[in-house]
Amino acid sequence: MDFDPVGAIMAWIGVYGLVGLFTVALAERFMSVIPSYGLLLSVGIGAADGDWSLSAAFLSTVAGSMFGCAAWFYAVRGLGDARSSRRLKRAGQIFGMPIGRVEREIASVRRNQVALAFALQLMPTVRLVAPALAALSRGNSGKVPIASAAGIAVWNGLFVGIGFYASRSIGSANTTVSP
Repeated sequence: MDFDPVGAIMAWIGVYGLVGLFTVALAERFMSVIPSYGLLLSVGIGAADGDWSLSAAFLSTVAGSMFGCAAWFYAVRGLGDARSSRRLKRAGQIFGMPIGRVEREIASVRRNQVALAFALQLMPTVRLVAPALAALSRGNSGKVPIASAAGIAVWNGLFVGIGFYASRSIGSANTTVSP
């Protein structure tokens, strides 16, 4: 028995349209059942098929991903300085790092928080936990979400665009090449 999770999700999105795109992009930030790049490629293919416009697909998925990212960031940020520090130090000790090194690493992350917030959104899997890590290291609550949003826009735009343009160019070439 073959189950196609992307196909099932795309069928569901087809029923709910742009709200469905937003919801799936939001949910993907909390439970990565399928890789986001696969989902976003499919969204681009749907845009090429005329299910929704390319710009609306891009904006809906970016908005959903941004809300999910912000929810993670602010929920973990709510732990407070003392709890965050304890959790990071405890995690460092689990990996065999002395407290002094953990503190130096936290300081390094704080110095580079904007660049890291952007760059980590461009790494599969890491992008899902990056907001929590930024919050634990006490990232700036204004700059980190904005930098993360820029990274999300690049990631989503890249894969939605690839799906759109690949579908357009392959669709007219040969139907045996289509997924």
